Amino acid sequence: MRRVLRISLAVAVLAAVLPAEALADDGWRFRRTSPRVDLVRQGPALVLGVPGGRAWGLESALLPASGGPTAIVADVEIADPQVREVFLRVAWYREATGRPRQVAIADSAPARGPGRVSLVLPLAPPPGAVAYRVRVLARLEHGPASQPDGFTIEGLSATAGQARPALTRLRP
Repeated sequence: MRRVLRISLAVAVLAAVLPAEALADDGWRFRRTSPRVDLVRQGPALVLGVPGGRAWGLESALLPASGGPTAIVADVEIADPQVREVFLRVAWYREATGRPRQVAIADSAPARGPGRVSLVLPLAPPPGAVAYRVRVLARLEHGPASQPDGFTIEGLSATAGQARPALTRLRP
């Protein structure tokens, strides 16, 4: 019981003192999708722990869709067996400022752990999309939260690619 209390206290202190934003290798700014997401930067890697329930993780700032990369790539290492899957998601928008409403999303194939895998998500904007947001998300098997170092993201970058993702259209 004491160990659980110490771990909980350490997580709470880390959440309070760590910045809510992190920088990926290529300079993109990411923020936590929930204040309950544990985020630590270790050199070029981002180390995360996520709460239970829906998918949680990081999201980038709004990025312009024109003239951008053709794929997003990330190396993911899942350390906590509670983490059921980690995946990349791109949300597409018709407006490039503020917090506009998503018009479509595309997900990469999920990484299942424990272990290390590269995720690739091709970018293909739907008609009318002018901006997008990159998310790195995780879902748990069950339980209230993963370990604070549940999974690590390295080498998150934009690159040239060929395949096209399957888009999920969202209702207006």
